Amino acid sequence: MGADGRLGVPGDGRSAGWWEDSALPGSRRGTTVIAGHVDTLRGAAVFAPLTRARAGDPVRVTTGAGTLGYRVRAVTARRGSALPPELVATGGPPRLVLITCTGPYRPGSGYRDRLYIDAVPVPRPVAR
Repeated sequence: MGADGRLGVPGDGRSAGWWEDSALPGSRRGTTVIAGHVDTLRGAAVFAPLTRARAGDPVRVTTGAGTLGYRVRAVTARRGSALPPELVATGGPPRLVLITCTGPYRPGSGYRDRLYIDAVPVPRPVAR
């Protein structure tokens, strides 16, 4: 996160980035924060599908250790680009927050608002 409170996002549009001050994906406690672009000058980016996310939708996060399943709990748009501190709990139950841009686009300064997808882990099936 920059000194201005803004969360850095990978510049290529194809990748999403894990915020290193948040919980690791798959952690048993705390919030995992992953941010990505909604679009680029060339078109849709990695988080473009989030604009259609609804409560109950599945989310998959792929890491070097495998794929983790989550279910969307809430979708919220907020004005401004500063990361709301209440979204990033270092303790508490595990959850995933995906962040991308939304709202009106302002040439020279980008999107006015941010979209937050709050998701909870889906229990893995027990092998029999």
